[in-house]
Amino acid sequence: MKRITYSDGSILTSNAITTALLRYITSVPGTDNSVTVDVTVLGENDETCMHTLVLSAASQFDVVDVEGVTEEEEVARFPVPEMPVVGITGIIESTGDAGRTAEDFNRITSEIENGLGQ
Repeated sequence: MKRITYSDGSILTSNAITTALLRYITSVPGTDNSVTVDVTVLGENDETCMHTLVLSAASQFDVVDVEGVTEEEEVARFPVPEMPVVGITGIIESTGDAGRTAEDFNRITSEIENGLGQ
């Protein structure tokens, strides 16, 4: 188990979630936006609950080991969340209009590159 201290709070979560967050946070500084990540944390009365972290380029974590549940319990009780994609992502359009859209895009790009017909 790890205690993650950030901003003005702290959470207790699994080693795997902590590792995933630390890897992920290194990809956030390249963006101008913040992202939210829901993680499973150890709450009161030894119960797990969801906690939302808001991560940005300014996010800083202080991580320390704490005594807690066994590694087997961590795997069962603390699933590693799927992290949101950071930055620009591309998709492949698969509709019938995809070809016409590509042609329009290419035509407009060509016009811009050639001074709009001047």
